[in-house]
Amino acid sequence: MKILTLMLGLLWVVVTGAVNAADIRVENAWARATAPGLPTGAVYFDLINTAARGDQLIGVSTARAPRAEIHRTIESSGNSQMVHTPTVRIPAEQSVTFAPTGRHIMLMGLTQALAEGERFTLTLAFSSAEPIVVEVEVKAPTAMDH
Repeated sequence: MKILTLMLGLLWVVVTGAVNAADIRVENAWARATAPGLPTGAVYFDLINTAARGDQLIGVSTARAPRAEIHRTIESSGNSQMVHTPTVRIPAEQSVTFAPTGRHIMLMGLTQALAEGERFTLTLAFSSAEPIVVEVEVKAPTAMDH
């Protein structure tokens, strides 16, 4: 019976192509400090997939805001526009950068301002890998790079 259970477990991994949470990591997570009363903020980071299979970021959440969404800034005819993106594909053995003027996590309805020097957690949900809890460092409003 144990051998059958083990074989079924291995078959499930092969068939589904599951990505292990250890195969996906987040580096350089940060957010800009916000002014008191400002209801929105943004989070940036590098998302690295070392697995032989791709995955998708399908959602985000944090106790700091009732809504957290994946957004992308698009430039067209000299104008910038933020667009909600329900998912982000993370190709096998590649990374995806979330940075100012590009992909980012938009925090909406902040429960309090993001203060320089503080840290908070953000949970990333994936289509295959287990969720990852990320510690985000809040930097000065002028911090443009990570």
